[in-house]
Amino acid sequence: NIATQAAEHIHENEIILTMGRSLTVEAFLKAAAKKRRFQVVVAETGPDFQGHAQALALTKHGIQTTVISDAAVFAVMSRMNKVLLEAHTVLANGGVLAVAGSRLMAEAATVHKTPVMLAASAFQLSPETLFDPSTHTECISPSHLLPSLEAIEGGMVDEVNPVREYVPPSSIDLYLTNVGAHPTSYLTRLISENYHVQDTYLGW
Repeated sequence: NIATQAAEHIHENEIILTMGRSLTVEAFLKAAAKKRRFQVVVAETGPDFQGHAQALALTKHGIQTTVISDAAVFAVMSRMNKVLLEAHTVLANGGVLAVAGSRLMAEAATVHKTPVMLAASAFQLSPETLFDPSTHTECISPSHLLPSLEAIEGGMVDEVNPVREYVPPSSIDLYLTNVGAHPTSYLTRLISENYHVQDTYLGW
């Protein structure tokens, strides 16, 4: 259970920055709140604004939580002690597919020397790696943002609605898994423990 490690990584009076809605991150922060007093800042994660739901869940648990716009991430980063993100997939090279906006947050943290922790279960590890990360931004239909009729009336409209993007391993400091916390260099070992050697070979 990733949440059992919470008190080891979150300390008294820290300010933790996260984004979007993540049950794993929520459980981790709630577990930490049993032994530590800290604050959480949540980027709202537009256009679905799932960060609002995350903030509400944490506030109900008694955790002091503030919601900020995605555009304010870089501005507040200097005041943050740690960044906590959740992965959709962890690749063999340590790169991560995560909710859109994660790369911006991770790179802002790198500039300000703020540690980035990534929560991911062992089943989210993949033996694959990306040779062209720019092609792995996952987008969905923007129809719920801009209905088709409105687009037609407005003329030529080119709209992109990304939901996941690639975060390079250079922007991640620590991987929190259900089998412990590990640096990037240990991921190869974790993958070998969770995949047959033939699967690993095909992934590379």
